[in-house]
Amino acid sequence: MHGHLFQSTQCSSFHVTPIGTNELVNYQLYPEKYPNPTEKKLSNVFKNGRGPCDRDEALCSETGASYKIGGPLWIGPLHDLDVVNDAIAKLEIAEKNKGVGPSGALPIFPLHTTKTIHGLLVSASEELPDVPLYYTLTNLCSAVNSCTIPMQSFRAALVNAGYRVSAYHKEPQAVKTDAPNHVVWDIVRAWCKKHPPNERKESKRHKKGEDPGSNAPPKTHQSSNETARKILSKEIRTEVDFTIPRGFGEKKKARRFAVNPQANWGPKKAASGKNKRKLEVAENEE
Repeated sequence: MHGHLFQSTQCSSFHVTPIGTNELVNYQLYPEKYPNPTEKKLSNVFKNGRGPCDRDEALCSETGASYKIGGPLWIGPLHDLDVVNDAIAKLEIAEKNKGVGPSGALPIFPLHTTKTIHGLLVSASEELPDVPLYYTLTNLCSAVNSCTIPMQSFRAALVNAGYRVSAYHKEPQAVKTDAPNHVVWDIVRAWCKKHPPNERKESKRHKKGEDPGSNAPPKTHQSSNETARKILSKEIRTEVDFTIPRGFGEKKKARRFAVNPQANWGPKKAASGKNKRKLEVAENEE
């Protein structure tokens, strides 16, 4: 399944639209979205996809900015969960038996990256399969000059509003959710009402309308403070509750985002040797 990305040029709002739609194919991919498939005969005809204009959003509803288009990109499930869960089970059995098969077979060749692989697979198994892209919490908060909202509180607000949410296996600050853009921003707006952000100082180049780090002539430029004011001036339409429900966030024990394996490993700043201590602390915590 392929689609296009419509990304706002001034904030993190985006829309993902399929190139073509087909009810029968969608049912096969996401049967949970069709609780009573026999009530209506599912069409096997492909129809052209629709952009944000069909949602009355020819421009970004938060900032009034235009969209930039990306794609085509894959918007279907990223992982085969049967394969992922089977691999997780095998790794956990091997870990419990110290590398020996459950039937007493010969020791399995030891993998030095067992915990890293296990954590990556567990992260993949927890993702929302029908949500192709994600927001980055730091970028959402940066757009309104706010301190970063605690991840647990942000996810709890989405769940309390009636939406699903998950992480993404390659980005610790990622938020995958089926909530529309305005709900995500409503949560940011509600947080900013409790924790008012400060205006950001603009560089001389920004004030002149120039791109920082270039010799380009002045051009039309919207400052970050102006973008923040546009977003925060919108009315909050969602009932936002940051209360963390009991048992919320309980997960399988796994090292989801592993640090560098040893000192001086990795390019540039990663080869500093500082991550060796972080790895030891993480192992002790587990």
